[in-house]
Amino acid sequence: MRGQDLDDCLQLVADRYRRRLIQQLRHETAGKTVIGDLVDRMHGDELQSDDRSMDREQLAIHLSHISLPKLAEQGVVEYDRESGIVRYQPNNRVEAILDSLPADRPVAGKHV
Repeated sequence: MRGQDLDDCLQLVADRYRRRLIQQLRHETAGKTVIGDLVDRMHGDELQSDDRSMDREQLAIHLSHISLPKLAEQGVVEYDRESGIVRYQPNNRVEAILDSLPADRPVAGKHV
């Protein structure tokens, strides 16, 4: 892995919401989802934990205006803002880094 590639991947996973978002998408069986469903699942996970730093609306804004565009820019997702459809584009480098990190907590009933 080239230095710049590693730096880009580390920047992507530096944000806990992007890590959780990628983990949610990795376990999405349909291959695509809509942002509203992602927000619901991620917000539900936060309600079950002690980590409630964003309400549902703040999380939706963060995902749609910050995290998803950044992941799309790096080719990890395809994100259509108009339809709200998100498609995960598996990235071995990002997944290898995520797999090497301690788990934030379970995602959607799965232990990550």
